[in-house]
Amino acid sequence: MIEVGRLKKDIEIVAKLMELSANSSPKARENDLEILLVDEAEKEMIVEEMFQLADKLDDESFSDKGEYIEKSESLMFIGLNEHDSLGLDCKACGFESCEDMENSDKTEDIFEGPNCIFKVIDLGLSLGYALNTADIHNVDSRLMIRAGMAAKSLGLMSSKICLGIPLNVSKEKSYFEE
Repeated sequence: MIEVGRLKKDIEIVAKLMELSANSSPKARENDLEILLVDEAEKEMIVEEMFQLADKLDDESFSDKGEYIEKSESLMFIGLNEHDSLGLDCKACGFESCEDMENSDKTEDIFEGPNCIFKVIDLGLSLGYALNTADIHNVDSRLMIRAGMAAKSLGLMSSKICLGIPLNVSKEKSYFEE
């Protein structure tokens, strides 16, 4: 049986490998990622914020996910920083041109927009590479949008969009209900 302190250290090594994987994933242009591996105090802040958001937004799923994070050994976030469009005028973002998107009014609720679709795809690839690394090393992980919302709400992440990835090792899958 692996001792608890060693397990946490091993998961932190995998989290650093996940960070490396996310940063080295293919990208349309430069790396616009923000990656944060939180400490125990920050993890507790995130959990508390998720419980508060559950009440504020009348959405119990924040509490449910908060409980998962509370039981996790580690937690990391990957987000998309402020970025330029690619200048392709592809209209996939919903605007007529990249210039129109860049000059549009910005949304600033918890996540911020608009965003170049190709930079959002970059974020998705980075998340996929990170999750694959966790899987290769038999560490349970799950993307959590609500954890990203809590991190943004607390100001722990400055990126426009971010998702949380709790990490754990157990006999049963850590993050999926029956």
